[in-house]
Amino acid sequence: MSSKGCGARGRPVTDRLDNPKARKNRLICRGTAIPIGWVVVGEHHSPACDGEGPNAWVIKLPGRREVMWADSPLPDGYRKVKETEIAVGEEKAEGWLIEREEGK
Repeated sequence: MSSKGCGARGRPVTDRLDNPKARKNRLICRGTAIPIGWVVVGEHHSPACDGEGPNAWVIKLPGRREVMWADSPLPDGYRKVKETEIAVGEEKAEGWLIEREEGK
């Protein structure tokens, strides 16, 4: 079963991301396009996604300042401030501290 275009629960990503009562962090299966304006902040295992181990991205709408994975798309209105590392279990991943540009 392919999870392309669907979130961790199998529903279309856009149906769930538009829900104003949604949690701040969301899971989407790896290989699914990151929604515009969202950033990847981690990884997780989801039984709804194909594969073993960390098979889903943890995504969120960034705040004024946010740490995101280095390979995450940079949302419009944000700039990269500083390279950093993100804890991934006992490992480290490359990341960026991003910041909303003034007036955005």
